[in-house]
Amino acid sequence: MAQTWTAFYQGVAFAVGKNMASVMNSHAVEILRIRRICLLNNQVASVVGVVCQIELRRYTGASIVGGVAVVPVPHASANVAPASAVYNHAGVPGGVSAVLRRVYRSSDEPIITGASNDEIETIVPLNIIWDAGYGDSNVQALALRQDESVVVWNTAGAAGTLDTWIEFTKE
Repeated sequence: MAQTWTAFYQGVAFAVGKNMASVMNSHAVEILRIRRICLLNNQVASVVGVVCQIELRRYTGASIVGGVAVVPVPHASANVAPASAVYNHAGVPGGVSAVLRRVYRSSDEPIITGASNDEIETIVPLNIIWDAGYGDSNVQALALRQDESVVVWNTAGAAGTLDTWIEFTKE
C-alpha cells in the first residue's frame, strides 16, 4: 500500500478570498495523489453564522507565498512526508487555477440539540468534498506533479472557523 499522510488544518478563521488549506508539490519526479478532502465547521462558541462559499481549486504553474505551515501526520510512523511539498493555509496561491468543485458551508456553531445543516455537516461522510478512495475506486485521485497544487479557497462568507484535512499519497 502507498505511504499515506493527512495534512490537518485546524481552526482556520474564515475570511473572504482566503486559502483555507493547500498542498503544493514542488518535486520534479514525485507525484502526490490527493485521496480525500474534508471540511468540518469546528465553531464551538456562539457566532452569527453565514453561508460560506468554498471552492476546491487546482493550480498549475503553482506557487504559494507566505502562509502558516502545517506538518502532515503519517498514517504509519515510518512514513516521511515529502519535504519538497508545501502544506499551508493563509498563503497566497499563484499560477493558473481551475475550479474542481464548489460547496457551501454554514459557519454557525453546531448545537447538539439542533437539527439543522450546521449539525449535519459534522457527520464525517457528509463533510467529504473530494473522495477518490483507494484500490478499485472509479475516481482518479488528483495528481499533483511539479509546481501543481490543490487549494481550498473561501470565496464568500466570513464568520467562524473551519477544520480541513487533506489525505494524500505519493508515488
